[in-house]
Amino acid sequence: MKLKTFILILTLALASCKGSNKVVTTNNTGNSEIRKKIACGKEHVEMNKAHIDWFEANNSILNKSTEVLVLPKDYKVYSIDTSQATVFFNTVGSGATATTVIPLPSPADCQVFTVKNNVKEGAHVTKGATMAVGECKGQTMGISYYMGKVAANVNWFGIEYELKTMFIQGEPYVIVYSKMPPPENNNKNKDKAKTEPEVIEIRYDK
Repeated sequence: MKLKTFILILTLALASCKGSNKVVTTNNTGNSEIRKKIACGKEHVEMNKAHIDWFEANNSILNKSTEVLVLPKDYKVYSIDTSQATVFFNTVGSGATATTVIPLPSPADCQVFTVKNNVKEGAHVTKGATMAVGECKGQTMGISYYMGKVAANVNWFGIEYELKTMFIQGEPYVIVYSKMPPPENNNKNKDKAKTEPEVIEIRYDK
């Protein structure tokens, strides 16, 4: 009886460990096991249905990129499973609706979006590409998938976020960041000040 009680307590303890610290073991191309931490583990999605898991990556991985990057100060990098992403977007492309977590920076944080195909019949779409839209709490997302790359623009209560994918050493990494407004053109403001007439108020004493 004591043994059964111990096993029950151990099972409950392990079950309580689920959440943002969930770690999975995968195999890389060298057949060696590596451990990855799943982001947004507290957000619930049905694991037996098409979805995308996001694995936290160190920003330093971008140092190995051969592409020129122009990024804002704050951003995060995630790795994804290409085969899993392909299944997700094939599901959406077939006309079905799918649900997945999207990891966004603060203040939006991790959110669960419902994604569906928004391509009208007869519209031209690049062969092999999937175009879709997502919705969460009344906020919208445009998302696409082509040649293993996820790209998305999210409008979250007036804040715009962007997702873009890079291949580094053959592996896809998704960079997520807030879109910054274009820098103010100070020269344009100076020219505007020169050309606009100055309004002078003149008062006459009675």
